[in-house]
This record gives sequence, structure tokens and C-alpha cells, in this order.
Amino acid sequence: MFSSWFGETAPPPGMRVVPCNGLDLASVEMVLTTAFIVNGRLDASKLEDTLTALIVQNFPRAGSRLAHRNGVYEFQIPEQFDATTRAIAFTVEDFPEPYESPSRPSIANLLIASAPEPFVCDAPQLQPFFRSSTCPHSLQDCLKPNTPLLHVHVAAFADATFIGLSSTHALFDALGTRTLVHAWTRVLSGEPIEDIPGMPWDILPLASFTTPVPRGSHQRGWYDLGLFAKALFIFYFLLAVYRDPKEEFKHVRVPKAFLEEEKRKIMDELKESNEFVGSSDVLMAWWIKVLLLLIYTSTNPLQTSYQHRTDPTPLHLHIPVNLRPQPLFPTSALTTPYINNAAMSISIPPLTASALASTPLGTLALHIRRAIAAYTADLPGIKQDLNFRCASPGVVHFPCPVGAEYVITTNWRAAQFGQLDFSGAADADVKVLSVYSFLTTGNNMPMRGGGVILFEDQEAVWMVQVRGTRDWERVKAAGHIQFI
Repeated sequence: MFSSWFGETAPPPGMRVVPCNGLDLASVEMVLTTAFIVNGRLDASKLEDTLTALIVQNFPRAGSRLAHRNGVYEFQIPEQFDATTRAIAFTVEDFPEPYESPSRPSIANLLIASAPEPFVCDAPQLQPFFRSSTCPHSLQDCLKPNTPLLHVHVAAFADATFIGLSSTHALFDALGTRTLVHAWTRVLSGEPIEDIPGMPWDILPLASFTTPVPRGSHQRGWYDLGLFAKALFIFYFLLAVYRDPKEEFKHVRVPKAFLEEEKRKIMDELKESNEFVGSSDVLMAWWIKVLLLLIYTSTNPLQTSYQHRTDPTPLHLHIPVNLRPQPLFPTSALTTPYINNAAMSISIPPLTASALASTPLGTLALHIRRAIAAYTADLPGIKQDLNFRCASPGVVHFPCPVGAEYVITTNWRAAQFGQLDFSGAADADVKVLSVYSFLTTGNNMPMRGGGVILFEDQEAVWMVQVRGTRDWERVKAAGHIQFI
């Protein structure tokens, strides 16, 4: 009654309420699909039943609804799940035949088991096999009343099964998805749900990071541009889109043997020091050099001409990092399973394009490693950044100043998606053949400049990268990586 006097709206009956934190809200408008191709037919009914039971008993927040109430986004978690209040939306398409067909996109390039050198291949248009027509495409779709946030679509063929998990990015980050899906595979394998750690519905590990911040505060590595600079940044971004309007998602396969050999060379150079680099540092450094060493210089559209970049344009690299192991929380590290967002980005000190052209791979990889080490060692700085993000969720900052370039590369290797085992839903042992990821926003927001290190199999690490068509043509013509 009192809420009506003050114009506030009460939550629906039977709903438990948890507010979204600032890290969730940073990506609330993005609908993320994380998807798996498994090399065998899985029992879709068993997949649905086990995931539903797991969410109801151990991960009720994964069964929540998203609401915007009294000016605040929140997860509304049903106190009881039943046939009319479902934990998930689950859709199935069943195909008795094998997947490969002239009428469907080929996945042959995604299944290449051995290739000695890195290569780029087209990302086949597999969205129809990972998402049903009822899957959300925008934030507004996720806000529909009594709509489960998590949509799972399964397309089962005689020799393969496609599994897509779609939700607003506010519900999951990569390691949150891993937490839920790994627990799901444990239930499929026959483990009692009671033996699998769950996530309390009301856990709020970031609740203490909401102290109001002074005007002018910002997250390190991000830029609070003035009004004119914001307009100029957006103008240049849209101009780049106008000049190269079509975005292309491509997969990049990098053999582990290639990475390890490059890492060995670098470690040999560092053997007299206490420093080191990881294979992911080498991978990111190598990819930056592939992308940015050359620039298109021809004035004749019928010719191609490239040269090493000598311009002073700064490049800003952002790498999202998992906060769960950091001693930031009431229980020090966040050891309780947690599916919501718990990642922020490390900003690597920028280098100019001309410096990158002359910087050895090992030096760039070490530059990345040192930045990561400095970030993780600066606990007060992390807390300050986290408090800013949670206390100021509506503030928009920019990844680089006007006139600079940026690359955002997310590393999902720690999620170990390639090791997930869905054999409990099959008649024989199966494995994950490939991992897919794509975002929708409902407004055609450009995704270029971003990429994800998706997963690794026994032989290689796989990435997905988004560039404009002309940009990809430049990379191909430069000849530093094979296109197939």
C-alpha cells in the first residue's frame, strides 16, 4: 500500500529480488549466445531435465527474469518453478540425418585437426542451429514479463548436436557460463545434484563496492572525454564504418606447437631474468602484429599496396580479466560458484603503430605480461576501479582518446570449454568439437575491433575476430597468415 503513495512499484508476488551490479549493467543491452558443437547425437530431453533440475536446486538465479523496476535493473527469481513459471526456455529441433548437406553451412574448416601454420577461415552462419525464433535478440526481449532469462536451443543431428545458451550478458560472463555448464555435465554424468556446489540465490559479492565516487573519477585505461571529444570520437568511428560497412566474423586457428615454439624463443631470451610470458601473451602479441603492422596505401582501387606503418597513432589494448581469484570479497577470493559478471579490463600501456612495427614479438608479449602482473598486484587500484564501475553504472567512458585505435580481446581459455563432457546425454563418449559465440543488441551495434579467444583443443587455440571486409582484405593481402 505504502509503495503506491510514493509512486514505487512492488515486485511481482512470489519473486525474490536481487539488484544487478555495475559489472552486470555494463553489458545488459547485449544478448550473448555461447554455443557448442558436440560430435554425436545427444538426448535433448535429458539435457532439458537435468539443466532444469540443476537450476531449480543449485542455481536459482540462472532461472531469473530481468526487470526494470523503480529505475533499477534487477533479477527477479521465482520462489517456485513450475509449468507456468519455468526455470529456462528450452527449444529443440530434431534432424534424423547427418549434419553435412549442401543446404547447410559447412563446418569442415572448424573440424581441421592438424595444420602446421595459423589460418583464418570464414565463420559459418550457424545461428539458426544455436538459437530458435523465440530466443531474445535485444534487451527489450529480455524484459518481457515472466520470460526466463536463459534460453537454450538444441539442434540434434545423427552425427552432431548443436547447443546454444542465450541470455542478456548481465546474467553470465564466460566463467559464469562455464560454472553452470560444467555443473550441468556433472549432473548428466550421474553425480547427485546435492554433491555439486551451487550459488546461493541472494549472494552479493560486490555489494560493498558502491561508495559514491568523486566527480571526474574513471576506470584506469578508459577515458572521460569532453562533449566535443565524444562527438569527434563517434564521428570518426561512424566514418570508419561508412568506409568499410560490412562486418565479417572469422575464426582464427593457431596451432599450439606454433605458440609454444614462439614462447620457447622468448623464454630463451629471458632465461637470465625472473620474468616470463604465457602462451596467451604470445598469442595476443602475435595477433596485434598481424593486424596492425601494415596499412593500405594504394590510391588506385584496382591495385593493392601495403607498407609498414610509420604513423604515431597510439594503440590501446584492453584485456578483460577474471576477478574471482582476487582477494577483494568478504571471503577474500570468490570461491563460491558465481555465474554473474566478475570481470574488468586491464588496459595495456599504449604503443604507437610505428613502435609496434619495430617491436619484436617477445618484447610485445612481455609488455602485455608486465601490464597484467602490475594490474593484479595493485589491489587498491582494482578496488578503486571496481567501486567506480559499481557506483557509476550509467557513466560511459571510451577505450581510447580521439585519434587513437583500440583492440578489445577477451580470453576464454580459462573457461576450458573444449574440455566439457556431454557424454552423459549420449550413447557413447562424445567431445566438444567447436565453440561459438555471438552477440546481438537489436540495434545493429558495430562489433568491429573486438575478438574472443574461444577455446582450445588438443592441437590448437581458436579465436573469433570481427573486422570490416576491407580490413580483412588488407590482412589477407599482407600474407602473414593463410586464409582458407
